[in-house]
Amino acid sequence: MSIGTVTPYNQAPKILLSDAGRQWDDAAAGSLFFCLADENYTPSLSHTTTNDVGAALITAGDGVAIPVTGAAIDDTTEAGSTFLQSDHADFGVDVTITAKYLICVQPVTANTFSATTSNLLWYVDLDDATTSATVSSNPDFAILQPVNGWIKLAKLV
Repeated sequence: MSIGTVTPYNQAPKILLSDAGRQWDDAAAGSLFFCLADENYTPSLSHTTTNDVGAALITAGDGVAIPVTGAAIDDTTEAGSTFLQSDHADFGVDVTITAKYLICVQPVTANTFSATTSNLLWYVDLDDATTSATVSSNPDFAILQPVNGWIKLAKLV
């Protein structure tokens, strides 16, 4: 599915670049998760945990959080830039899901997603036509990674 622009939360670089956290390409199972939120979520770059997403976080049914797979760092495609990549966010075939946002999080404990304490990294509007437009499974629900990756880190002068 076509998606809007991936938007990092303010804390994303600190979490991903800190020695205290797990970096993007950490091989630990469940090091990162994709989760979904409905149209009742109003993103703010200052949000820090899944608790800030509140009741808009989809925590049941086919839209429950899934581990990010294939996380990789590409620092060769474009000189001076680093791309954070992974496999597509694939919630499955023959599923029933309606969502507004895909959110990438880093759980406090690897392989343990929490609807209240997982750290927010970035979000993407799945249908930016309006603030309430959503997308639904038909019949599968897979969000394709943008061309070079989810996030681009570049040297800024």
